Amino acid sequence: MPRKQRIIASKLSALIAVTSVSSIPSVALAQAMLEEVVVTARKRMETMQETPVAVSAFSGENLQELGINDIADLTRVVPNVDMYSGNGTTGAGNIFIRGVGARNTGVNFDSGVGVYVDGVYVSRADGAVLDNVDVQSVQVLRGPQGTLFGKNTTGGAILYSTNKPNEEYGGHAEVRVGNYNKIDSKVTVNVPLMGDTLMSRFSLYQTKNDGYVQSVIPDNLPAQAEGNTPFLEDEYSDTNRWGGQAQLRWVASDDLLFDLNYNYGKTDQKSRGQNCELVTGIDGTGWQANLQNGAIIVPSTGQTIADWCQANEDLGKDKIMANVAPNKYQAEVNTLSLTADWEINDVLNFKSISAWRNTEGGEVNELDAMGISLLGRTNYQGDGADPRNTDAYSQEFQLSGSAFDEKLDYVVGVYGFHEKTDKGAAASPGGPFFNALFTPTTAFYQTNLTELLAKNSSVSTFGQADWHFDDYWTLTLGARYTWEERKLTRNYKLPDTATLATTGDAINTFGTFYSFPSGADTFNPNHAFVTPLLPDGSPDPLANQTQNYDKTKVTPMASIQRTFDSIGFMDFGNAYFTVANGFLSGGLTDTVDTVTGLMGEYKPEEVWNYEIGFKMDAWNRKLRLNTAIFYTDYKDRQLTTVRISPEGRIAGALINAESSYISGIEFEAVVIPIENLQLTANVTFNESDIKTYDDERITAIEPGPVPPGCIGVDISGNGNDDVVSCEIDRSDEGLPRLPDSVFYLAAQYTFETEYGTVVPLVSWSYRTNLDNCFDASSCISGIYKVDQEDLTARLTWNSPDMAWRVTAYGNNLTDDRYVIGGTPLVDVTSTAGTTYNLPRTYGVELAYTW
Repeated sequence: MPRKQRIIASKLSALIAVTSVSSIPSVALAQAMLEEVVVTARKRMETMQETPVAVSAFSGENLQELGINDIADLTRVVPNVDMYSGNGTTGAGNIFIRGVGARNTGVNFDSGVGVYVDGVYVSRADGAVLDNVDVQSVQVLRGPQGTLFGKNTTGGAILYSTNKPNEEYGGHAEVRVGNYNKIDSKVTVNVPLMGDTLMSRFSLYQTKNDGYVQSVIPDNLPAQAEGNTPFLEDEYSDTNRWGGQAQLRWVASDDLLFDLNYNYGKTDQKSRGQNCELVTGIDGTGWQANLQNGAIIVPSTGQTIADWCQANEDLGKDKIMANVAPNKYQAEVNTLSLTADWEINDVLNFKSISAWRNTEGGEVNELDAMGISLLGRTNYQGDGADPRNTDAYSQEFQLSGSAFDEKLDYVVGVYGFHEKTDKGAAASPGGPFFNALFTPTTAFYQTNLTELLAKNSSVSTFGQADWHFDDYWTLTLGARYTWEERKLTRNYKLPDTATLATTGDAINTFGTFYSFPSGADTFNPNHAFVTPLLPDGSPDPLANQTQNYDKTKVTPMASIQRTFDSIGFMDFGNAYFTVANGFLSGGLTDTVDTVTGLMGEYKPEEVWNYEIGFKMDAWNRKLRLNTAIFYTDYKDRQLTTVRISPEGRIAGALINAESSYISGIEFEAVVIPIENLQLTANVTFNESDIKTYDDERITAIEPGPVPPGCIGVDISGNGNDDVVSCEIDRSDEGLPRLPDSVFYLAAQYTFETEYGTVVPLVSWSYRTNLDNCFDASSCISGIYKVDQEDLTARLTWNSPDMAWRVTAYGNNLTDDRYVIGGTPLVDVTSTAGTTYNLPRTYGVELAYTW
């Protein structure tokens, strides 16, 4: 088929194509039967029911109807997908599929879920909260991916496709207003430049609302804390993102076209406000609180760390005490891509995707959630501090086609990726604590700076072929060869005391704290930092380290498929069995070993996924039922813990759980029982178990010798070991970010009138026992294991010509509040920072298409 005809065909298919059993068809037409669902999960256009893959798909129109405004909203409607804008306090994107994602979003770690926008891999969490602007379709693939495109992943992939320029002038504008001063707007304009040869398309968007968490100044402040560490009155957990996209399509000939795409996104908002929950009943926790209460915290504030945590907890979910400024999260993303698509002949096609993506991200946030300056983080673009700055380059070549009278369909390709993060600066200040027992009053600070230079490279070849024995049986074989290389440089620095002592006062050390009279300059994390010195005055060689890591891996897959024609009430059926091997590279962690002081190394994560699926259309295509049963066996699953450095500082670390598994069953169904009424139901049940998981746990130590098998560390600087890190068995824990069960129900009815259509939609989702814990103690505490419920309603009017749309909406109508993340400090202070989901929100949308 000539190129221009194929473009027209693809545009027509997009109009009818991408719905799914977990979405709702177009409200424009009365539905007497379910539409065919066309997807491109296997690099060719085929119906979703024919595809031997667990996939959910949505058109841009579906996303509007369901109120899915960004990638995080997919959590409500897609089985086994979880995303709540990061796991800590920032607004970065952190996506999990079937319990697999990125427990650590640092520059030296990859996610088990691949996100692609028009074929371009999104490698970093900064800027990964994708807003749905001019989206043609979203496809969610569950299970290991890598034999068809892009990066290798163990959990799945999310494919975003934007609408492409066409030869007709037109556009779309939309505005949304709601409570919390919600105001979203977006506009798209399609402008043909030279008929159907050169076309352009432009989009702008903004999404903004006030924060739903308020920081307050509590009553009865301790006298010694007033004026020293001021509390702030402000809003947290707000949203403020904007950006745009410019596209240019050149149809060079009937067989060759080029798509040039530039995308820009900016985030400038506050961090998520954290409450504090006091954790009791876990032996050995709170060692830092025990050390600091008597020496610093109580003399400075008159209260213990536990008192401060309880005071914040008593304020409720949407009020906090905060004293870190400016508490914010910022990200800026620039993406430029060029796609060339060449139809060599009727049975052979070549595609090239070239891309550059620059990501800058930074934050200043309060981690302790207690209203005192105990623990914070600075990684901020502005005021002299360098942000995370990542340049990523990728190149992909694909050759796809058919042979032997279309008995063989195949895709082969090469993918190259290189990423460089120039500087990741993370300062962790604690203080000031003003101890009135000293004369003059003395301020204590605890701070350090870790600079990271990370280079990640990957080269792979992949291929997949389908052999059609006849009209019913198909065998699919695929394989991927991957080479990964990582290089990490870690520069660890301490404050330059000469810079801090601008008044000429002496700077003293108190364990890991720096102290100076309160008359000295206020602490600023952007002050100069220097390399630590050894006792003989020479630089510490362990403070500046560079290590390399590389790994190669071949990951195969195989699938057998049997389709069925009409049998009884069944119109079409598809049964398949798939075995797929997934691989996620190992690498280097910037958390150093407690004894040696060297950077750690974590192993690659490998999975074998076994899946049986059945898809069926029945009852004259009024019923669609898809089922997937899977068992995923993990070797060296990449999970998280905390470690203590030789200097006595705590940091998150990535470690491997030697053996674990996840199994589950996913049901997706949609039915049209009567004309204009559609009912949707998704039900998922999961089970997981960690068979072998050896870790360490940091606990306080009583005066005396270090217990056998433990490592002691002197925190206070008094010459004695204050804490120990001891080996523990964590195999009795469940896997994080994997709910036990997921339920989704939706009902929609279309009323047709001479004044247009009126469409009410009600949906309900419920997830049980979803755990966001991080380390051993936070997992034991159960603080982060919650049930999540959301009831959503929408009422839409469409004009007779479908040009105008007005929608009234309400989300979380029951105002159910649950923990979605936070900063676990259970080991350190016997406290846990908790962030909560959005409360009830409501508003009105107005859209116009021309």
